[in-house]
Amino acid sequence: MNYFNINKKFVLYILVTLFLLPGIVLAQFPLMPSLIVGVDLFFLIATVSLMILNVVWMVAITFVIIMFVLAGFKFLTAQGDPGKVAEANKAVIWGIGGIIVIILAFSILVVMRVTLGI
Repeated sequence: MNYFNINKKFVLYILVTLFLLPGIVLAQFPLMPSLIVGVDLFFLIATVSLMILNVVWMVAITFVIIMFVLAGFKFLTAQGDPGKVAEANKAVIWGIGGIIVIILAFSILVVMRVTLGI
């Protein structure tokens, strides 16, 4: 077995764990109402959609952080090679584009929720 490959896998495992941990720890959702006869169906749908929105938001933010860290590693390992530096620049540009799309998507959802009063 190659000792260097084991270290790479271990470091990757630790990095993924560290980047996913904030999303797991901050995963606080509003309590689900008990399913009794008097519960409003509209309130139940709004609560479930809010929970789904929170999960998707955390996954998106975690993904963006991981992508920027990978782009940083590409910059560090480029060693002055113009092709690799250009590839790392593209990764950063696509990451910024992803952030813009995520913010716009969630802004549209928030505006819709406020407009509809959910």
